[in-house]
Amino acid sequence: MPAFRRGVPTLLTLVLSSCSFAGDLPRVSLTETTLSIPQVAYEHAIFTEPDNPYPQLDRSAVNNDSIVNKEHKAIVMENEYLTLMLLPEMGRVYSLVPKATGNEVFWHNDTVTVGGASNPNGWWIWIGGAEYTLPGWEHGTTWAERWSYSILRDTDSVKTVRMSVTERGTGLEENIDISLYVARSYYEASISITNPTADTVMFAHWINPQWTPGGRNQLTDNTEFIIPTERILIPERFRENLGESPQDWPTSPLRYIKGWYRGWGDLMADGIDFGFYGAYSHDADEGVVRVFDKDTNPGVDIWTYGYKPRSPRGIPMGSGKENDGYAEMWGGTSKLYPDERRPIAPSETISWTEWMYALHGTGGLSYANEDVALCVHSTGEISEVTVGFFATGLFPDVSATVTAGDSMLLNDVFTIAPDDPQRRTIDMPPGLTRASIVLEWQGRTLAEYELKW
Repeated sequence: MPAFRRGVPTLLTLVLSSCSFAGDLPRVSLTETTLSIPQVAYEHAIFTEPDNPYPQLDRSAVNNDSIVNKEHKAIVMENEYLTLMLLPEMGRVYSLVPKATGNEVFWHNDTVTVGGASNPNGWWIWIGGAEYTLPGWEHGTTWAERWSYSILRDTDSVKTVRMSVTERGTGLEENIDISLYVARSYYEASISITNPTADTVMFAHWINPQWTPGGRNQLTDNTEFIIPTERILIPERFRENLGESPQDWPTSPLRYIKGWYRGWGDLMADGIDFGFYGAYSHDADEGVVRVFDKDTNPGVDIWTYGYKPRSPRGIPMGSGKENDGYAEMWGGTSKLYPDERRPIAPSETISWTEWMYALHGTGGLSYANEDVALCVHSTGEISEVTVGFFATGLFPDVSATVTAGDSMLLNDVFTIAPDDPQRRTIDMPPGLTRASIVLEWQGRTLAEYELKW
């Protein structure tokens, strides 16, 4: 079984160079391997207390100058569009590299380190990737557990890995089925939470992807955060840094990382209109999006360290190097992070499916589902609007129409694919500020969206 030593920022150079689909029929591969990641030596300082089920950390016993190489079990899944890496015993999606750009989507710490956090463990680990957490609090508790895993599906057309954990304090059981399909550029996560106990349990489940679109292992200057909401809320403790609460999101300076110039903090969506959110690096013309059921997962929270954070309150890079940071774009089963929770009854299971993928070449992000992402962009006197189209699969001969009342503004047919995004510029009649777009393919509607500018 091969082993890989992680390097930043090109984590999967060895993996990518060793796998080829040239000349083969499209298929999905799965490799079980090990990944060596440098980390601060902290595991000797973990302990438990009789009245606390959660593992604690004696931070005074951690020497940040003591670095070791930690061997992790890793699973690499690959198709013609995407290379995905899991650290299944951490319940973590660690790497997402679209082949169209070759750029890593997630932030990775150059040396893993630990520090304090407001949860029953009292600490957290700065490693990167995307974590799935129960049962509430800041970062939850399940990130600190050893998850079990199994391979559920292993065919040429789909690979599915199940990662499972039991939350110590509540007894809730979580299964995350991560799937990679042939000819699709997303990974799919089917998540189920079961209460096997005799009592109703209050819980919140949150996913925390730590994103740095653009391939630089840090946020680029012109990174935009996209949430389909009209209003955001700022917790009182962060209003000095982030401004008043509530704020109009379409006009808030916090839509861009440059607007966080006064420092770190959280903001929350006050409800969402669609089941997606994302981040887009306009410098690299690359982004990333999470697509989900907004009724089951109504919560969206953004945390960053601010614009170009520097010591002593900079990014906790284990090497001590400066870094422009990442965006934690949380998504949860509760609207407000981190304290709001919902009930799950005895023997009840709550489940949903979501998708995550990288996109590029659209000029931004206005709407997304699991098939396509769209961007609507206008400049100057709004005499014309540019629409960017991205697809998570190969869709030849897509019909795209844009209408305003009885006027047909665009009627085009083209091919879109993960490695072939498209843009169209539309001349707009004076005074028009909205129109409707419909994408159809082989009798199926891929997307319907109202364009506003």
